[in-house]
Amino acid sequence: MTFLTPLFLLGLAALAVPVLIHLTQRERRQIVEFPSLMFLRKIPYESVKRRRIRDWLLLALRAAALALLVAAFARPFVRGSELSAAAGGPREVVLLLDRSYSMGAGDTWARAQQAARDVLGSVGPLDRVSLVLFSSNAELVLRSSADASRVSAEIDRAEPSSGSTRYAPALKLASSLLAESSLPSREAVLVSDFQRAGWQPDEAFRLPAGSAFTPVLVETSPARNLSVTPLSIERVSAENQERVVVTAGVSNRGSTPADVQMTLEVDGRAAQTARVQVAPASAAATTFPAVTLAAAPLRITTRIPEDALAADNAFHAVVRPSEVLPVTLVGAGGRGDSDLYLTRALSIGDRPRFQVTTHQAEGLAPEALARTRVVILQDLPLADATSARLRSFVEGGGGLVVALGPRTSLPPDADWVPVVVGGLDDRTRGAAAKLSGFDYGHPVFEPFRAPRSGDFSTTRIYGFRSVTARPGAVTLARFDGGTPALVEGVFGRGRVLVWATTLDLSWNDLALKPVYLPFVHQLVRRASGYAEQPGWLTVGQALDVGASTTGRVVLTPSGQRRPAGEAGQAMEVTESGFYEVRNAREGQPLQVVAANVDLSESDPARVETSAVSLAVTGQPGRGEQGEVGLVVPDAVQEQAQRLWWYLLFAGILLLIGESWLARRLTPVRR
Repeated sequence: MTFLTPLFLLGLAALAVPVLIHLTQRERRQIVEFPSLMFLRKIPYESVKRRRIRDWLLLALRAAALALLVAAFARPFVRGSELSAAAGGPREVVLLLDRSYSMGAGDTWARAQQAARDVLGSVGPLDRVSLVLFSSNAELVLRSSADASRVSAEIDRAEPSSGSTRYAPALKLASSLLAESSLPSREAVLVSDFQRAGWQPDEAFRLPAGSAFTPVLVETSPARNLSVTPLSIERVSAENQERVVVTAGVSNRGSTPADVQMTLEVDGRAAQTARVQVAPASAAATTFPAVTLAAAPLRITTRIPEDALAADNAFHAVVRPSEVLPVTLVGAGGRGDSDLYLTRALSIGDRPRFQVTTHQAEGLAPEALARTRVVILQDLPLADATSARLRSFVEGGGGLVVALGPRTSLPPDADWVPVVVGGLDDRTRGAAAKLSGFDYGHPVFEPFRAPRSGDFSTTRIYGFRSVTARPGAVTLARFDGGTPALVEGVFGRGRVLVWATTLDLSWNDLALKPVYLPFVHQLVRRASGYAEQPGWLTVGQALDVGASTTGRVVLTPSGQRRPAGEAGQAMEVTESGFYEVRNAREGQPLQVVAANVDLSESDPARVETSAVSLAVTGQPGRGEQGEVGLVVPDAVQEQAQRLWWYLLFAGILLLIGESWLARRLTPVRR
């Protein structure tokens, strides 16, 4: 026997009140004034300060009534897992079944289905069951169903997915379902192998107060598991052809060495093989000979023979030809090195590869602008005609980088440029200016966020133009005096970046610093809107199907055709393999994307079920359970037993009996 609110037991101190009343009650003397005492008989008076307890039965009834009332408010119950919450009425049961790809190892999934069906065996006719299947996301299959056979059929129909384990979505959904239930008893049952990689404790998915939680651990059979690690792809050029060298690895999470044959598949055909020897609890890699990269993207897969867990035995990637980004450089003629550093820096780029052409301002005809993605203006006075052409170029989606110098001037109506250019700040005779106030969260400076990734503070600025950012523009860097150094603005569908000093050696020594090359590359990438397409996605990430989804379909690795309009501009990746985005009327794919499972799911390490119970209910569980055994919280057990009601009723009966007995024992005065 235990109590839900034991502090109420302090009320037992009230048992001393009847005893004190009996022991300390004094005899009251009543004084009556009488004119003469000669006719009264004298009776000896004995003074009694304390009286002995005479009515023991009456005292016992009063004390017992008080004790029962105090015990009722303390909410007693008998703790024990054999007591079912169902004794308090119908139950709302939320069954959470883990279907992450680690559940497909050996016979784990069959045993998980059997454990889920065992839960249904304890469901009564008045109980309701909700079935939730989860991996990286949670899916509500059935909601509050009274038909156990229907729930069992859905369990039999379910299969492991390619997703990894994430407990948070499932527990949040269970919490919401239990909170909406009006049934007196509520329980959540979690059937899983309890992968540690997917567990992140959070107060947000705690179950409603009084809810029971049952962790059902499905043990995975000990077996060797090898997984293919992400690929390393190196691009090389030979005989004017672009080739790729693929390096693939194998991870061995078992306790025995492995010797496996790995196959390199190119566009679905086995191209090369290699043997890989992997020591226990380690990884090994092999490099395949170079493969010629054609004009179309290559679908590359590295594969090993299937083992107990087949989902991680292959890794997919898409290798695309290097993209060429046309850049037009409009320099400030008259200085021999004005364009030298820019052209040298851009000639080294390979992601993407920059194709640089130079023009004079007068040569910026509409035909030239139509063949380029980015225009760089280096210390150039901008005429009205050139300004009008650049305005149309940016508004149509082009990119512009403006490096200000002593000769730079803009027309008064150049409101599409994100700054108002002011006077010259000459630092040649004093302390040179410094760069500061970088926005490292912006794509231009994001590569320089990490330590030792680039230092702009050593750059000395001998001259710059004072600029004022227009409304809506974003200042990405400043000089040490607070004046904007780099400002970005969006006009139409294009983007303009203004650098308030030059990109050569005339006003600063930035071109001599190691950060110059990546900085120029980031400026041009940002201005062009270039985004490097990843070689692969991970299951659970979003696939961008394009800005216009009209008439497009997505072909999944399993062969299903899904209209792109149903998912909008993005669709969640749910399978491992190659996705194709196609036009409904054309056969050639517009986009090919590789998807792979999250390899953290291959780690067999488990989280303790008691830790999950503690985070979900606020109370530690009863340990790991291999079969269904309800871990009922104290509040649920007390609510189911309702012993306080019987104690309260008994206390009231004793008070009624005490009143009747007290009236019988009190003499009637006449």
